[in-house]
Amino acid sequence: MRKLIFHLLICVVVFAAGAQDRVAVRYKVSNRDTDRGDVKTYEMMLASSPDKSLFYNTMSLYVDSCNSTPQGKAALEEIQMKAWTVVQPDGSVTLDGRKLGLAPDKNEYLYVEKDRVNKKLKVYDRKAGDLYQYEEPFGEQEWTIVEDSTKNILGFDCLFAYSDYHGRRWNVWFTPEIPIQDGPWKLYGLPGLILAADGADDFVVEALEIGTTSQNIPSVYSEDDYDKGERRRILADHEHYINNFLSRLAAKGIKLNSDGGSSDLPKYDRKHRAWETDY
Repeated sequence: MRKLIFHLLICVVVFAAGAQDRVAVRYKVSNRDTDRGDVKTYEMMLASSPDKSLFYNTMSLYVDSCNSTPQGKAALEEIQMKAWTVVQPDGSVTLDGRKLGLAPDKNEYLYVEKDRVNKKLKVYDRKAGDLYQYEEPFGEQEWTIVEDSTKNILGFDCLFAYSDYHGRRWNVWFTPEIPIQDGPWKLYGLPGLILAADGADDFVVEALEIGTTSQNIPSVYSEDDYDKGERRRILADHEHYINNFLSRLAAKGIKLNSDGGSSDLPKYDRKHRAWETDY
């Protein structure tokens, strides 16, 4: 039961160095990974300990925890249907898309797990319409620290650093005041916690709150549901899937606009939609 409600129990408080060895950080993430390339923002959590960490969306973790058991899945579906459906005067039931935010739902599929004991980084995500996981070793990020460039974020003095990683240059601010070699997404390896990161093309991550927690670091639910693959192959297949999915709809005369007009959706632009562009 503790795992089911972990995201509700994380207490974000003023950080005191040495108070606890588990840190919780709430980040705002911005990018253009949408059909039309508009900037979207959403929140992610980093729960980090000396042995492991998980970067995740709290609502997604809650939904996955419910769906991991038959009883939880049934309860969640009942809540969703009550919130999303409308009974018409003739007795028919319709789904009101305007109510989708009124019940727990999963919109973000990304999980990044860092295993510091075994020196492995594991990613779980939904790509090309399916769930995938892959691993990569630690040590792929080489940082240059600019010690005379400083900034204060949420009351913590930060230093500037940058690294070329999987097709992007990541400019980050990290604080030695929180001596944890971790950060949002896959970013790690600096002598302090990364509080802000900019990968260009509107890929921006900013810390909103920092605190400590006595809770265990959560794990990804239903891990066996994720097919194993190789990072570059998964990303390339996803781009191909998106472009051909739209083409197949157009070939069948299916219009994505409610007025029946052409969707005119742009081709997948990895520079503006993919965290990594080196595939």
